[in-house]
Amino acid sequence: MDFRLLGPLEIGHGTRSFTLGAAKQRAVLAVLLLSANRTVSVESLADRIWGHDSPPSSLRTIRTYISRIRRVLPEPVLQTNSSGYLLRITPDALDLHRFEQGVAYARTRLALDPAAAATALRTALALWRGPALADLGPAMIRYTEGPRLRELRLAAIEDRIDAELRLGHHARLIGELLSLAAHHPLRERLIGQLMVALDRSGQRADALAVYRRTRDRLVEELGVEPGPALRLVQRQVLTETAPLRKVLLATASRRREPAPR
Repeated sequence: MDFRLLGPLEIGHGTRSFTLGAAKQRAVLAVLLLSANRTVSVESLADRIWGHDSPPSSLRTIRTYISRIRRVLPEPVLQTNSSGYLLRITPDALDLHRFEQGVAYARTRLALDPAAAATALRTALALWRGPALADLGPAMIRYTEGPRLRELRLAAIEDRIDAELRLGHHARLIGELLSLAAHHPLRERLIGQLMVALDRSGQRADALAVYRRTRDRLVEELGVEPGPALRLVQRQVLTETAPLRKVLLATASRRREPAPR
């Protein structure tokens, strides 16, 4: 079986794919998948589904959901022990694990073989079918794990852009970077990448304008100046030094955005 969290929760079996019933039932499976091969207690399941507002019937409801899930995932996949429930799967059976492995491999190749890194990152990002956990209704896990998974995806996109900048694809990246920066205007790594792409495409004034707008927003909204990596890009654009042709912000930049609401 193949389990998919990177989008609406799905289970694949052969050529078929299917989902489970109620949103909270899917949320129970999502918790078990995110804790794959580790026992999760009934109380922990309740907390990760309802938070502090667990109804008196929550434990009984979870046992009902487990019974329904077991009709699809019989033992030994879904096991019960004295401490709770354990979903036993191989790492490759979960799309999130395959994504993380692909990104980890790409990061080892970025400096020496950016083409291989870009290919690995595109393959990993193609596993995403939409926002992770978005179909779980108001389940608490959606709000605790959703932001973390979104961050993993965005960081992988930034890694892919770094690889493609190394390959000289700056001109064709500008449109994508403008869109990303519009959605994440305080994310300094993206802003730096946009400035690099604009500068390499002969749009020095636009790159500096991006920096000024970002600095103004950082000061106004967060009360901070741009971080050292973004300031370095700005200095290199101003002086038109050769290192700008190679500068990448994969590890040095700070990511500062307002906390998700």
